[in-house]
Amino acid sequence: MIARALGVSFRQALRSVALTLFPLTFIALFSWASAGSTAGSTSDPVRASAWLYLGFHLITFVVPSGKLTFLPLLAVLYPMWAIRRGLPMVEGAFNKLNGARIIYSLWYSILSELLALASRYHGVGANLYLTPLFTFVIAMIATARFNQSLNRAFYFGLHLLSIALGVGALAFTFSLVQHWSDIKSISVVLGSGIVGGVLTTLLQLLYLPNFALAALAYITGIGFNFGATSFSHGSLTGLGQIPALPFLTALPTTSHPELKYAVAAWFVLFALLMIFILREASPTLVRTQILISQGARIFIVIAAVAYLSAGELLTSNLNPIGVRWLHLLAYLAAAFGAAVLLALYIPIGVARLVRHE
Repeated sequence: MIARALGVSFRQALRSVALTLFPLTFIALFSWASAGSTAGSTSDPVRASAWLYLGFHLITFVVPSGKLTFLPLLAVLYPMWAIRRGLPMVEGAFNKLNGARIIYSLWYSILSELLALASRYHGVGANLYLTPLFTFVIAMIATARFNQSLNRAFYFGLHLLSIALGVGALAFTFSLVQHWSDIKSISVVLGSGIVGGVLTTLLQLLYLPNFALAALAYITGIGFNFGATSFSHGSLTGLGQIPALPFLTALPTTSHPELKYAVAAWFVLFALLMIFILREASPTLVRTQILISQGARIFIVIAAVAYLSAGELLTSNLNPIGVRWLHLLAYLAAAFGAAVLLALYIPIGVARLVRHE
């Protein structure tokens, strides 16, 4: 029974890896063939497909000139879908769901680690320590079953965060539209052709959550970095050397001092969460417990997303890129504390004063 369960979980893990890897291999081979290279070999696109697979799992890379830690957040949804596809067969071979998830995720992380080892070449490769960790965590999240009815406050907080990211994405899109002529000029200079243009567009779409979070940090007065010597927020814009890529035309070039007041938007979001919790629970102790537990979970999600959305882009001159995640968390902690104080404890204090009078 155990041998059968291990065999089934291994086959499904291998199937999930192949379901992610094979389409990426086709894309890499097609791109290599359309580029018309005469010096390379077919092992180059195969190795590149392994790098794409690992990059889709947000695993950082080491290159001769630096590191690649600025990876597209949206790309992780595809391997999570592939992992989820193999879960039903694994569940049927195990008596307990948690055991099935752990074994399945372990096999998936081991196969990914072997792929990372095999794809190392001339100083370029994925981080061998983070590969099993990231793939295991992603597999565990992808196979989890969440009970929304028991975590209503947490899911409401995630919905509010999604709305905020949507606002950031709209701001980023508006800035792109404002610089449409620059986008066309850069595209002409790059001369990437039809295939290269399509792939560049797809890559930029995968980076959309990264851009949305950076734009959200900018319009709420927190700001973001784009390189070692650049920093942008409402009151200050100082950009150094930036790559000639179409999506970078959305970077702000003028200051907007009035945006420093928009940091209050985070307080409004947390105040809405407080109102939702106050409606769900009546005793003060229960409210406090929900605030601590669900608030901590939301902060963990925000911290993970903010940390993974930023990083280094191949050279130290382009490090860091993205939102300043420690500053973001500091602002959010202050806004969360103020919302809790105003929504929960100040009304209690006022009620006690009224009773004493």
